Amino acid sequence: MDFRSIFSKKNRKILIVIVIIAVLIFNKGFFNLVKRNIEVYKIKKDIVKLQLENARLRKEIYLLDSNDAYLDYRIRRDLGYIKEGEVEYRFPVNSK
Repeated sequence: MDFRSIFSKKNRKILIVIVIIAVLIFNKGFFNLVKRNIEVYKIKKDIVKLQLENARLRKEIYLLDSNDAYLDYRIRRDLGYIKEGEVEYRFPVNSK
């Protein structure tokens, strides 16, 4: 086996691929890059969730500011208020 047969075109390609894989696997910077990309993906996902929550809260604020019927509904539902002269009926829930 001579020097030329070891570095033939086919063996050269395989050797290059092995060297690239070894550099990527044993390189701490590559692992940090992958870890950072995963963190960026998670943060972007969180941003989307927060933007949706923000839009929902903005809509809620708009409704509370502009719609008296909605405000009245939320006061009754959340705080349990009833208007003067109204009678509140509470029915027991059967737990079977």
